[in-house]
Amino acid sequence: MKKMKYSLLLLLVGVGIQVVNAQRWEQIGKKGDWENTIDVVALNGHLYSIEANGTLFQTDKKGNYQQLGKKGEFDNADVLVALDGEIWTVEDGSLYRTDPGSVAWKQVGKTGDWKETEAMVAMNGKLYSIETNGTLYQTAKNGTWEQIGGNGEFGDADMLESMGGYLWTVEGGTLFRTNIRAMRWEQVGKKGDWENTVAMAGDQGFLWSVEKDGTLYKTDMDGHYEQVGERGLLKEVTMLVAMDGMLYVVENGTLYRTRG
Repeated sequence: MKKMKYSLLLLLVGVGIQVVNAQRWEQIGKKGDWENTIDVVALNGHLYSIEANGTLFQTDKKGNYQQLGKKGEFDNADVLVALDGEIWTVEDGSLYRTDPGSVAWKQVGKTGDWKETEAMVAMNGKLYSIETNGTLYQTAKNGTWEQIGGNGEFGDADMLESMGGYLWTVEGGTLFRTNIRAMRWEQVGKKGDWENTVAMAGDQGFLWSVEKDGTLYKTDMDGHYEQVGERGLLKEVTMLVAMDGMLYVVENGTLYRTRG
């Protein structure tokens, strides 16, 4: 994500094959297979990733991968999101949806409508995006969109995630969750608990987060958290994504995973 200051699921954090909560990290696929990857999402039991040259790949849980579409076909993608079995991207300010089976893609909505988009997540059949001025938008799958809340209400958000029917943001080092239907937000946990967080991913009722020093934490819906594994375990990796109860990370171009 070229413009992305939010972490949607996607920081590389150094790991190695070490014990985490009595479980081991295991290498998936061959060493170095992911050295050119710049973005990844989980969808339908697979990982879909874009390389630096804009080429899309699909990887299964055993590490077997295949190129989808033509080489460089996604070279203008700034945002990558998985929604209802499809891959959604923002490219040159416009929104596109891609069927991973046929790799057929089409533009959704008007050209340039997403040119100010900085972060986007999927939830309950819709896309939620924050623009550079901090304003939140909701987009239907036909491309129609509407503003949610007031102008700039999410201007202090550094991270954005969706989980359990809520939008989760880190603002000024504090975690918040927003109920979109009621348009009501509330602080979760203590003020400043997340001031050192650099990445987070939501899966099966938990937020997984990594701090600046590479320490991994697991947080429930009420803000109760616990350290997972030894301090600093993940300080050299660059991607984090959760899928089907497992965490996947990329370290030095190699994919690893462990059960959450």
